Amino acid sequence: MTANRARHTLAALVTGVVAAVLLAGCGAPTPPPLERRDVAAPAASDPAQPCVREAPAADAPAQAEPAGLDARYDPAQGVIDLVAGTGVTLPALAAAVGDPAALQEVAPGEWQLGADLVVRGGAALQISAPEVRWLKLASAPGRFVSLEALGGTLDVTGTCVTSWDEAQGSADTGYDDGRSFLLARDGAQMTITHSELHYLGHGDVESYGLSWRTAGTGGSITDSIVSHLYYGLYTYEVSGLSVLDNEFRDNVLYGIDPHTGSRDLHIERNVVHDNGKHGIILAEDCVDSVIRDNVVYRNAHHGIVLYLRSDRNLVEGNETFDNASQGININESGDNTLRDNRVYDNKESGVGITQLAEGNVVQGNQLRGNQQDGVRVVSESADTAVRGNIIADNARYGLYVDTSGAIDVADNTITDNRDGVMSTGEPVTAAGANDVRGNKESDVVENRG
Repeated sequence: MTANRARHTLAALVTGVVAAVLLAGCGAPTPPPLERRDVAAPAASDPAQPCVREAPAADAPAQAEPAGLDARYDPAQGVIDLVAGTGVTLPALAAAVGDPAALQEVAPGEWQLGADLVVRGGAALQISAPEVRWLKLASAPGRFVSLEALGGTLDVTGTCVTSWDEAQGSADTGYDDGRSFLLARDGAQMTITHSELHYLGHGDVESYGLSWRTAGTGGSITDSIVSHLYYGLYTYEVSGLSVLDNEFRDNVLYGIDPHTGSRDLHIERNVVHDNGKHGIILAEDCVDSVIRDNVVYRNAHHGIVLYLRSDRNLVEGNETFDNASQGININESGDNTLRDNRVYDNKESGVGITQLAEGNVVQGNQLRGNQQDGVRVVSESADTAVRGNIIADNARYGLYVDTSGAIDVADNTITDNRDGVMSTGEPVTAAGANDVRGNKESDVVENRG
């Protein structure tokens, strides 16, 4: 135990046990009603017509000819290698390859890729509308192609990218037998802007759908729609990625999943909903990042998760509601700040701090209408601060504490829950530190442990 943690724990044992939570002034104002966001019901998708945005106008100026284009096609391996060239467009690449089975325009602005396409270091490929409105990646049982930037630069602008099963006349909906994907790694830069990605990815490593991997790889995704991927977005050991103003929906597992050593990420103003597990998760040593102003709802597990040494992150200004488990979950991660979030109507608790989580701050949030507790601090979590929150209308406890670790609870309004505060051990706050009143059965529950 660190000296700092020991001091906090001692303080909890000496001062925290002196008195239970008492009522602050009875005349303190009742919190105003919570304004809940109105969202549409889950929408059906049509794999035969997966692109949902209106096609860009076809009168854009012609792009300049690429410089230094060097492309090599191996039909036996089914691989197009773009090894050099700047400003390379898909029509210029198709002309260089010279094989319609590998890459061809099948209708105006509609292209089909029938071979793996690799952009090597020193090459830069631009896929953009209106000349490429829809890029179909051949994908069928036993055979699928990928689009990979391995050290090179890949820019996708205004284009819809999907898997495509020609025999079925639709995007490939079966991810269990493999499916087309996008990948950047080995120092590549992949930038996706005002685009759509649908029905991509499967469960093999590097093949999740849309991935940035390995140190030095970077880029961004902005103002795009990502749906029906295996993972909506995945990173591994990536720094500085920007994920801004997108919609991630209906993905098989996670919506946004930075992983393993990713850092300095900016995940802001996204709408993340109806995904098959968590909406947004930073997992395994994802640090020093910002999750801000996102709307996260109706995901099949937690809304936002910080997991396993995902430390020093800021989760601020998000609205996370109607998720099947908790609105925000911190698990075995420390020194994170949850600030000014609206966390409501989740099927379990609003915020959960659990396992070996240490030094986390929950401040200035609205935690309301959740079907279990407003805030849960449990297991071996320690040095948690819960300050200045409105914790109201939750179906069980406003604040539930089941940990021997230090907890600092002050300046909260805890009202109209079934019970206000429940601790399985000693009382957790000094007298008068919070406004705890008007709870349906009890403001403070005696130890039932």
